[in-house]
Amino acid sequence: MNDLNELFSLLAKEKKVAKEKDNIIKENISKDLSSLLDELKVLKSTEPVEVPKETPTISLEPIKENISKDLNSLFAELSSLKSSKKVETLVEVKPLPTPVGEVPPAAQSPAVANLPNIDKYLKSPQFQDTPEISASDKELKQINQKLKFLEQWIGKINNAGPGSGEVNLRYLDDVDRPTIYDMRYLRYNDAKKKFEFAEVNPHDIVYTTTLVTTPTYTVTDQDYYVGVNYDGTTTITLPTTPSSGRMIIIKDESGNAETNPITCVGTVDNDTGGFIIQINNGAIQLIYRNGWRII
Repeated sequence: MNDLNELFSLLAKEKKVAKEKDNIIKENISKDLSSLLDELKVLKSTEPVEVPKETPTISLEPIKENISKDLNSLFAELSSLKSSKKVETLVEVKPLPTPVGEVPPAAQSPAVANLPNIDKYLKSPQFQDTPEISASDKELKQINQKLKFLEQWIGKINNAGPGSGEVNLRYLDDVDRPTIYDMRYLRYNDAKKKFEFAEVNPHDIVYTTTLVTTPTYTVTDQDYYVGVNYDGTTTITLPTTPSSGRMIIIKDESGNAETNPITCVGTVDNDTGGFIIQINNGAIQLIYRNGWRII
């Protein structure tokens, strides 16, 4: 977080320095324009200048040289300003205040009123060929937004740890998507190194077997085979609301069911009384579908 704060601080300083530099450049441009316009007025003036005979003839060459220097300085300042900011109000040239005693532009002579427009200098190849660097307030704002977004995500990762953020199992990379169908179970395929959905096959499932050595026992959700080996009568209670297709096998392993019968409590084949195993080594296989059914 300290690094981010330092980055924001540096960006603010750079922005402040760039703004101060632009203000200096604009002031220089304003001065150059003022000097340029004054010299152009002298050069373009159609009014004859009465020169005393004693005074030597005034040469216009120095004025032309000054104008050339002012133009070069102006182009340099404008190029610098254009490089530091994007072309978004590149130069805001405001009308210079009319000096006291000078005729406003509307009342000036045609020669002065028809001075060259500065727009043509801005559109000149020398000015247009300068490189454009898009460092602007808008881009700085976007950088700040991205850094803020990054800071928020760093906070989330710090609190919850890294992750893809995916919440749907079927879109994970280690799931074999073509195998996804209804009524299938999820298993791992080591050959593919992926999880896949497979059809329910009783021969592929390892069922839980339970040995009963007490007078009573209630079948659990994990039981598949229940073997009874108790020296006495035994009562087995069946689940009342199992999943459809649930199968259970109950077997007399003691071989003495005739002497020690096994009573199964529950509704079986629409009989609420259940059934009794009273044959030595006898067994019953049940499946649940709208009630327990003997098969």
